[in-house]
Amino acid sequence: MMRIVLVSLSLLLFIAFAADSADRIFNRMPTRFSVELVRAKGLASALDPGAAEPPAFDLLVHVNNGRYYNLWDGGSDVVVSYAGVPLARGRTPAIYVEANNALTLAANATSSGGVGIPEDLFRLMSEERGSGAARLHVDLWLGSGLFTCTVDLDGEHRVSTTCDNPSVIYSS
Repeated sequence: MMRIVLVSLSLLLFIAFAADSADRIFNRMPTRFSVELVRAKGLASALDPGAAEPPAFDLLVHVNNGRYYNLWDGGSDVVVSYAGVPLARGRTPAIYVEANNALTLAANATSSGGVGIPEDLFRLMSEERGSGAARLHVDLWLGSGLFTCTVDLDGEHRVSTTCDNPSVIYSS
């Protein structure tokens, strides 16, 4: 009887170890997101009499599902900010990405407020654009949590590197 119990416990431990090892092997590639800025418009001062439209951003969201299971998201919020100030909001469409596949989807973010950007923020943006340092922050609530992406407003780096997921702690 004792031998059956020991064999059963050993078998359970082996199965648990094998399942954990398989998860570590097959699940080692997290889903990665990046954002590409396609177009930005309405980036004028709110005090500019010629400001005719609110800030709006056309984005491409790249999803790389490196996991061994499918990813589904019913549509997520997108917030585009500059220097910590939200400029525009939008939503991504619902997505379904099969295991070990990638997908690119379009997302638009527009301001629901007034036309133009507050004057102080517009001055900072103008200075940073002049030096090539103007960066937008794009927050996405996709799949497993919040992802923050950084893209250059002007210049060559209009595609973010992999977006950070500050709600997840990675360990080695």
